[in-house]
Amino acid sequence: MSKFSEYLKTLIDASGEPISSIARNVGAERTSIHKALKDERILPSKVVYALASHLRLSLEERQEFFRLYDMLLQGEDHWRNRTAVCDMLNRLATIQFLPEATELQIDASTRALPPTYDYKLVEGEYSVQSAIYSILSWELGQASDAHFQMFLPFNMDFASIFMQLWRSGAHFSTEQLFYFPSGTDTDCTQSIKILQQIIPLCLIARGFYHPYYFYEHPGALSLNPLNYYIVTPHYLILMSQDQSTALIQQSERLVSYFSNHFNRLMDHCDPIVSFAMTLPEILNVSTTMLDQNGSLCVMSQPCFGRYLTPEKIAKYLHSTEALPEEMYSAVVSHFTQVQTIEKNFSSIFSEKGLRRFIETGQITEMPPAFATPIDPPDRILFLTQLREDIAADRVIGRIARQSVLSIPDYLTLYIDTNGSIWMDTTADFIHGAYYCNIHITERSISRAFLDFFRSLPGSQLVYSKEETLRILDEGIQGLQGMG
Repeated sequence: MSKFSEYLKTLIDASGEPISSIARNVGAERTSIHKALKDERILPSKVVYALASHLRLSLEERQEFFRLYDMLLQGEDHWRNRTAVCDMLNRLATIQFLPEATELQIDASTRALPPTYDYKLVEGEYSVQSAIYSILSWELGQASDAHFQMFLPFNMDFASIFMQLWRSGAHFSTEQLFYFPSGTDTDCTQSIKILQQIIPLCLIARGFYHPYYFYEHPGALSLNPLNYYIVTPHYLILMSQDQSTALIQQSERLVSYFSNHFNRLMDHCDPIVSFAMTLPEILNVSTTMLDQNGSLCVMSQPCFGRYLTPEKIAKYLHSTEALPEEMYSAVVSHFTQVQTIEKNFSSIFSEKGLRRFIETGQITEMPPAFATPIDPPDRILFLTQLREDIAADRVIGRIARQSVLSIPDYLTLYIDTNGSIWMDTTADFIHGAYYCNIHITERSISRAFLDFFRSLPGSQLVYSKEETLRILDEGIQGLQGMG
């Protein structure tokens, strides 16, 4: 039995009401409910909503009832993957990249003495993390080019610590190994959670953080009680999977041995992401990534690149020291390529981003240094063209429901029909638009992203086509009223 049918049976049994009576009260056939309980039929949504009302389910029961119904409709693995992608976007939307936390500034004069760890067993999760941070801080005070190698449990999130270290001005590079569960690739929730951890590091470190992956059976990693480790220039830190125990050793031979072992493993691992970091590289990647068979664009604003004709580009983009002629040509080439995609083009955006464009005219995809705001008449033109394209289904445009799906202001995501994922920073990122482009090709993650974004237009995570058009109409009317 499915989890939904089991839960439905529990609710019906608890009510004490005969199925025939329930069916009559919710406007369903008695046989349809019987078949639903045996997984021989999927009830229509209106019957499911009627059941929730008739059975007088509590708020907690309703949430579980509809969660299991969604899982039944989508298939459990697809539901888990889609939920993981949604959770990842919501978490990324809360990341703050502004400098903070002066206590993490590294002062070499206060790190003159090494931490007193040598063949020491540290117990307790807080004590383990404090010891690791003490060692990393000391290492960063010794050299301006410290290098760390890490293989950590996937649920051990050091992203916030490393982000603050990089933001505080510390200079170091890190390589990290992750394992993805081997076997079936239909459930990749763990891989998506790993991606959620590393994206902020990839963006802020800009080429100084390199995550790699390999496939492994999870059970194989539990054979050794201290299977995870961090290698620093002077220390080896062995760790347990539950992060409650660490064995710290200050041994040049052990550090060298584990570092060499790590490097040999790297030869058999694949990078989770690849980078483009200079403006010419990013512009070139942004053009080549567009798929003529269709593309999905996800960012806070609608994808207005479809309406940036050469004439509009000449009006709003200027070849300056910030944008040399060859880069200006690359920008023109990119938006020209966007306009050639005639089918299967989707633009998922936020109401906040839309209203911000209406108010300011700033296109966040472009660095403000060489992109002037769009004037009100052209804002009306762009929004009108977008509305017409969505109404005619030339563009699948939807607005995310902020309460359930948040789109990070600082990211633009492109997904092609093969499932490859590209992420660019926007003008809302701490270092600005086109600061970093990351490319993700791992098969299971790519499929999960493509499946999630393809499922959005018909889901409760976005406004319907009609609601999206209504909000666009309100924006157009507001701009017209300003004139």
